[in-house]
Amino acid sequence: MFGAPFSPTKSYLTTLPWGTPDAVYHGPTSFMPLTYDPYTAPKEMGIYQEIGPHGFEDVNAGTIVQRIMKSRDQYEARQRAKGIKADIEAAHKNREALEKAQQQKESKQSQH
Repeated sequence: MFGAPFSPTKSYLTTLPWGTPDAVYHGPTSFMPLTYDPYTAPKEMGIYQEIGPHGFEDVNAGTIVQRIMKSRDQYEARQRAKGIKADIEAAHKNREALEKAQQQKESKQSQH
């Protein structure tokens, strides 16, 4: 749940707007060794449940933020490339217009 505390207390768990949860799940967290048990209250309330290894156990707040930042960097690189491409296209059009104007000027001069 978004905004949930890292260590859910009994007062937090019993005052949720939709009632006390039936379970608080915890999976493998070898990436984050702790010196205390953040699940004391859910264990005392009998709603703590531990799950085994799963396909998403490497996903945590840090990996999510890294993915977001990587995507942002890629987006910004694409936007810069689009901007450079647009600048090149504009310069090319400008050069073509100048060349055409010069040709018209030279054509008029040769007619006189």
